[in-house]
Amino acid sequence: MKSLTVSLILLFSTLERISAEMIFQSNLVEIEVQHDQNEVTGEFPFKIEGSEETILSYDALCTCLAGRVEPLLPDRSAKLHWKPGEKGVIKARFDTSKFLGTVDKAIELKLKGRDPIHLTVRVHIPQLLKLEPNTLKWEKGGIADEKVVRITVDHSKPIHIISHSATNDTVYPYELKTIKDGWEYELRVKPKDTGTAGVGVISLRTDCEVPKFSRAVVYVTTRPKRGVGK
Repeated sequence: MKSLTVSLILLFSTLERISAEMIFQSNLVEIEVQHDQNEVTGEFPFKIEGSEETILSYDALCTCLAGRVEPLLPDRSAKLHWKPGEKGVIKARFDTSKFLGTVDKAIELKLKGRDPIHLTVRVHIPQLLKLEPNTLKWEKGGIADEKVVRITVDHSKPIHIISHSATNDTVYPYELKTIKDGWEYELRVKPKDTGTAGVGVISLRTDCEVPKFSRAVVYVTTRPKRGVGK
């Protein structure tokens, strides 16, 4: 019985090695993005072991991500058929211009006869102007209490709010208070009432030289209680 158990372990180990054809160093790449960067590239090196491997597709699960298999063939097309011992890399180009904070995006790699492999690019994008929270919510029919957005600057130099406007300030009147000019502000919003559902946007313009931080928005909304009709 003991010899049978050992034989089975060796068999499954052998099958596992044979089935593991495309071996990646890691399925996750983390990148620290500079505040003035709008694009970064994550690289996923791999080696073919055991038997040949065929790539069926390598689709990004977001339009902000684009995949590429290298090295390319002489005609500059993607190499889809790989032999044992060959090495390559899948590159994921990430457009970070519309994101802030920590964001995960993935490429779904489909291989012939295998389950899809997800290759994840995790980017850490500095948030020079932080709005906490960036959405204020009230419950329809609830208390029309004042809510506050705390705005802070996390930069080597100050960022000033130079103008502001709102799409629905008759229902959602607001006040922008300067706590420390260029470094800390408060946006205070107190709706007239919560009798009806509503929505609004408060826009803030800054003097920041980085385009993605030259404007910030706060959303305000009144919604029916979950599970209750309008």
